[in-house]
Amino acid sequence: MENESCLRGSVEARAKLNLTLQVLGRRSDGLHELSSVMTTLSLADRLLIELHKNSFKKDVQVCDTQKTGRPMWRVDADVGSIPSGEGNICYRAAELFFERLNVDPSSVRLSISIEKNIPDAAGLGGGSADAAAVLRFLFQNQDQIRDWFGSSASPLSLGELEQIALRCGADVPFCLYGGTRLCEGVGEIMTPLPPLFPFAVLLATPAQFVQTKTAFKMLDKIRDDERCDSQAHVSLRELTGERSWKEVIAQQSVQVLEPLIHNDFTPVIAGALERVGQLLDALRALEAPVVSMSGSGPTCFALFNDISDCENVLSAMTARFSDVRFFKTTINSTVAAL
Repeated sequence: MENESCLRGSVEARAKLNLTLQVLGRRSDGLHELSSVMTTLSLADRLLIELHKNSFKKDVQVCDTQKTGRPMWRVDADVGSIPSGEGNICYRAAELFFERLNVDPSSVRLSISIEKNIPDAAGLGGGSADAAAVLRFLFQNQDQIRDWFGSSASPLSLGELEQIALRCGADVPFCLYGGTRLCEGVGEIMTPLPPLFPFAVLLATPAQFVQTKTAFKMLDKIRDDERCDSQAHVSLRELTGERSWKEVIAQQSVQVLEPLIHNDFTPVIAGALERVGQLLDALRALEAPVVSMSGSGPTCFALFNDISDCENVLSAMTARFSDVRFFKTTINSTVAAL
């Protein structure tokens, strides 16, 4: 009879919102330097994670691992559009974690079930949040995992965890913690900002979307064609930097935030997807205090001081845009424990 150990947990993966997103330029390695103020929302996925230690090597999973070169872990979601198994970012996150601990993946049985509430391919970091939740769970249980396998590897530090997160995606380091942060570099340089008031948030996600890589290519082409002045990006970065955000956050008013809200991708995506431009125009016409787009889109958002104002705008928008998914949520800038 097999003797095994098991770890189980239910973990939350909160959506992220880009309050600002500036693309400062391309690096020699092809990646883009960014400056973005991000915050987390109450809208969240829920992940059920089970981790088992296999006592015996001669089981089906090990045989399959030897054939494919990768463990037969189960990763699935309750939404058909989300990749399963090896194609899911959560699989990659776990694989990198066990690699760092020098743990043979064939000695681990991993099961991840994702209850999706964050729309996918929407600019809200759903996949990144899920991967970060997996990394948090494994990090918090790393002592038990190392004991199981007598790992000679040193304990994983927070800095190393952030590096693993970055290898999964630019938004994953932020999603490890959540809260409100100024994120620079390619996402790995993070400066914590004071927590935001739990403003009401209306999200509008159209059915069409542009892949993130394609959005960057489109932005690069526009800038190359127009020969944009890089000094303009520097000036904007200074305007929306750490000091400015600390000053406006202290006032805890949506109206005060509005001058700092900016997304370089907004004109690009609005030009490519007609619905995005229509949503932004409609939200502004309804006098939402703050209107913008998150990430590389296509989700548009509006911020409100009062939940009743949010509900009134939601009612008007749903009557006009029957093909758009709307979500009413709040900013939740509490920081995840690690």
